Amino acid sequence: MASNNNLKKSYQKLLNWYKYRAEENSKSLLKLQKLLSELDRESQGNEVYDKDIDDLESLKFIYETGIRNFESQVDKYQKMIKDL
Repeated sequence: MASNNNLKKSYQKLLNWYKYRAEENSKSLLKLQKLLSELDRESQGNEVYDKDIDDLESLKFIYETGIRNFESQVDKYQKMIKDL
């Protein structure tokens, strides 16, 4: 039984980690979306500026994907804890 208890504690730690990462990435995504909405995309900017906007758009996709992955892990660990 101690083994299950230790395993449950470990599952809970990972569950907490994935929840934390999902929350932090969600906050970062909101800040990034706000920033992107405030940037001038109509004017032709310096190539560095244009590349940075492209990179930020890619980062937005990475955050969105990461959030979904973390939320999926949260669901898995909640089920694993329940099934112990």
